Amino acid sequence: MNIQQMRILVAVMDTGSFAAAGDAVGRSHSAVSLQIKALERDLGVVLFDRNMRPPTPTPKAHALAEHARKVVTLFDATPAMITGQTIRGRLRVGAVPTVLGSFLPPALARLRDDHPDLVIDVHSGSSGQLADQLVQGALDISICTKPPHPVAGLRWHHIAHEPLVVIAPSDLLGDAATLLSDHPFIWFNRTTWAGGVIEADLKALGISVQATMEIDSLAAIEAMVREGLGVSIVPVCRGSVGFGPRLRAVPVGDPPCVRDVGALMVADVPDDPLVQAVLNVL
Repeated sequence: MNIQQMRILVAVMDTGSFAAAGDAVGRSHSAVSLQIKALERDLGVVLFDRNMRPPTPTPKAHALAEHARKVVTLFDATPAMITGQTIRGRLRVGAVPTVLGSFLPPALARLRDDHPDLVIDVHSGSSGQLADQLVQGALDISICTKPPHPVAGLRWHHIAHEPLVVIAPSDLLGDAATLLSDHPFIWFNRTTWAGGVIEADLKALGISVQATMEIDSLAAIEAMVREGLGVSIVPVCRGSVGFGPRLRAVPVGDPPCVRDVGALMVADVPDDPLVQAVLNVL
């Protein structure tokens, strides 16, 4: 099994036929067929049903092709990683909504400018959901809240401390403890890692709240608070432009409580130049 066979397999899957794949990689139809047969022989599996015209890929072919794409991407990126030149490939980034709405877009824009041949796929979800997708191999990197406990198979890369603040309508007076004790409270979804951090900090500070809502959208929480429906604790996202009119923000705790934001990556694998590229801009 070799890199040329990986390229040919990907080309067949992308073009839909041996002949078209040959045109794509500069090989004859018979050469492509021989390479696929050699790959099947080496692996001891059937990759294409040749009773069909054109030959139809089997489930094993689909699974191997997904792996082959990663192999080819890493192989092609190796010279650029050594020389520092532009890298190519497809990078699958997961991010929580608060990150997507703050510092990630300008970072990705810079990444695109530095590496115009890099294709970037972005997926949104909660921190826990993104961690699961990393473990399953569906993502290359996840930008999220620090997990409350280490996640087996993943490693953490710190990016920023984001202060936690009480947000309240601008006409409400008082410090954080007064605002939280005297007014209805809107939880940032406690099933998320960020919500868990907020809940733990309130418990550590000995502050009880009168919970009325639990929402997993920072924008929705701000809208509720702006309309006088309660107060809340939210992170001040790195790179954000503030909370807008009719809201005031008061630090929580002394020293102020924070949530840690960073990147989760698969552990115990060689450094991926694509992942390193996004870490550099972050």
